[in-house]
Amino acid sequence: MGRKCAQPVKPVINTDRVVRLVGERMRATSLKSEHNPKRPFDSKSFVDGRLFREVVGCIRERVQQSATNGAIKLCFLSCVDLGGCVCLGCRHRSAGSEENSSTEEAEFQRDSDRRRCSSVEEAATQSGFRCFPMGKYTHSSNLSQHRNLEQISNELIQETKICTDQSPLPKGLRERLEGLPRHIRKEVVKRARDGCSPLFIASRRGNVKITEYLITVCDADSEQKGLYEVPEDRSVHCVTPLWCACVSGKLPVVKCLVRLGANINALSDTGSTPLRSACFMTHIDIVQYLVENGADIRKPNYNGGTCLINSVQSVQLCSYLISKGADVNARDIQDKTALHYAIQEHRLETAQLLLEHGADPFAKSRYGDDALQTACLKGAHQIFDYLKNRINYSSERLADAHELIGSTFIDDHNETRVAILHWRLAHHIRLRDANYIRKKPEIPLRYAYGNAVEFSTIAELDNIAADVDAMRIQSLLIYERILGIDHKDTLFRLMFRGASYADSLRFQRCIDLWLLALQIRVQKYSILYSDTCLTAQAIVRLMLDLLDKYADVMPNEFVEQGMPRFEDVYAVFQVLTSNINDARQLLNIRPVHRKQQENFDRILKCLTHLMYLLISTAKSEDDRELVNGSVRKLVRNNIRSAITNDTLLHLSVSRLNVIKSGYFTDDSSLRVIFPNLNVARLLLECGAHVNAKNESKSTPLLVASMPYNYERELVHTLLEYGAHLDQPNRNDDRPMSLIAMNPVNDIPLVNYISLKCLCSTVITKFGIPYRNQIPRTLEDFVRWHEP
Repeated sequence: MGRKCAQPVKPVINTDRVVRLVGERMRATSLKSEHNPKRPFDSKSFVDGRLFREVVGCIRERVQQSATNGAIKLCFLSCVDLGGCVCLGCRHRSAGSEENSSTEEAEFQRDSDRRRCSSVEEAATQSGFRCFPMGKYTHSSNLSQHRNLEQISNELIQETKICTDQSPLPKGLRERLEGLPRHIRKEVVKRARDGCSPLFIASRRGNVKITEYLITVCDADSEQKGLYEVPEDRSVHCVTPLWCACVSGKLPVVKCLVRLGANINALSDTGSTPLRSACFMTHIDIVQYLVENGADIRKPNYNGGTCLINSVQSVQLCSYLISKGADVNARDIQDKTALHYAIQEHRLETAQLLLEHGADPFAKSRYGDDALQTACLKGAHQIFDYLKNRINYSSERLADAHELIGSTFIDDHNETRVAILHWRLAHHIRLRDANYIRKKPEIPLRYAYGNAVEFSTIAELDNIAADVDAMRIQSLLIYERILGIDHKDTLFRLMFRGASYADSLRFQRCIDLWLLALQIRVQKYSILYSDTCLTAQAIVRLMLDLLDKYADVMPNEFVEQGMPRFEDVYAVFQVLTSNINDARQLLNIRPVHRKQQENFDRILKCLTHLMYLLISTAKSEDDRELVNGSVRKLVRNNIRSAITNDTLLHLSVSRLNVIKSGYFTDDSSLRVIFPNLNVARLLLECGAHVNAKNESKSTPLLVASMPYNYERELVHTLLEYGAHLDQPNRNDDRPMSLIAMNPVNDIPLVNYISLKCLCSTVITKFGIPYRNQIPRTLEDFVRWHEP
């Protein structure tokens, strides 16, 4: 008799309906895998939330029975973090059952099982589970322990959040924590939720009992940082529990943490110490305790801000710090001292205290402001009077100070009467001596000010006293003369005054002032400076609004005709392009500031919008000749964006080319100008490279062929200027396929395909070697067709 073929061994666990379901799915998936090796293992058959919850308990029970009777053995391959586990099994024939099988059948079964086991393990790994050797987590006690730890951690965080200042943790929770080994306890209390550990939460809430319990009993790390959100400005800082307790004003917790060994000078993410944060919040009792226990009173943060600077709001606190050796003339990165900040906040008593203890009233900030000038700029009238009476200033300096503080009152507070009073006092001071003290330095006439000059007699002052607009121009003249045209406050007031003109529909006056501010900022700081970029965006947005919206919807009696003027648009274009090549070369130096790259790219977007404005406002042939010459010069320099390496032609065909910030309009109300045929044609006529590639190796034609950018006339123009249809980008996208798939396209593409392009595409597609085998003039051409 021939040997009987061994029958497939049925799993012992098939008596349970749920486990039988898993076995059927397992066998079905395994057979599919064996007959089709390329088919990936269907992990979803096993990694299923509902199935997991129903089955995992049964499998754990049956695995012991299966191992005992030798018929089935389930290999537990994966176990995940503390939330639970996923058990994936595979069948292995036992030694006893193989005695009744042929050698060939046994070998075939072992190979099949090995493939099945490998597929299950691979599926578990791809599904995000960590795989462990068989037997590491095969007992339900270990799995339940992990769930228990997770539950304890969650309960600990929740109890810490809702506890009162003096309440301990619930007894049951403490017993469960203390029942754990000490090293596991430490791991449990180390876990954080929303960036905050239980110790951090307890320190913030001021619970001494829980704080001490976590450190002494659970070995919590007193230096583990958490996230603290400042209520005033909603900023988030990464700080230690001690820092958090200090800024929250929890003195008992501070004492507890210091007593238990917390670092009293631990730094936050901005370099601020707990002492400095307590000074900022004016927690005098905490400051005194920290200083008495060795806190460094002179340590600044990363911006140079000292404890004394953070304490100018409190005379008592400043007095205490000075008595402990704080440096009254310490400077931050802006070269400001505590006296500057006290004056900025109108803290008269603090300023008096600092001056009495040796603060230098002539110390200048990085912008050239000393104590008196700061008081004038901030309108600190009481401190201004105190400084004037305490310090022996020259007559010229006092006259300048009165003129400056008068300008501040009219600009910041609209106090015309107070401004006239100070200006009169200044004039009388200049007349006090035998010779009139002339105003120095003399400033040139400026078109933006209407060629106005500063008053020099009481009669001239009386004439402008009834004209608020004339008084505001006088304040700009005074700011420029005393502070300088490039002082930050002068530039701020130019922008502010321009915005006021725009609010009253006097747009030309606004453009004049903003253009002056833009010229100064480009000359002083370059186009990479953030404020320069904001000024450029503001003036371009205003011009676009005047051209595209206000001219159509606003009454003619409120809108100046012919806005914007060609000469204004051209002037802005010239200012932004004057040093653009030098600015682009600066970005090639590494490391480079990301913000500067973004500012440069925004300037390029402004330039493309200005080209649109130039085309729209050019009225004569001479205007068009100016436009062509300026654009040709810009194109010749091959200026590209800093981040994506786009040319101006790339930007002119992209719908993403928008200016998103302005002073008046909402971003959603801005009409999309690009893709724009006229701007693209202007660039092509001025010599722009039609097949230039950006960082992703996309040509302007490929960008224009995108469905959201597609415009037939624009694509046709690019093709007429020699754009290649088959040059791919890094993703192997080609303009030809994008245009062909566009349902609205009717351009006969075959007219723009050459035999050279077809050959190059075949060479690159099939990897045919061509280097040093074809003329050098053709190598570049073929290389353009490589992805």
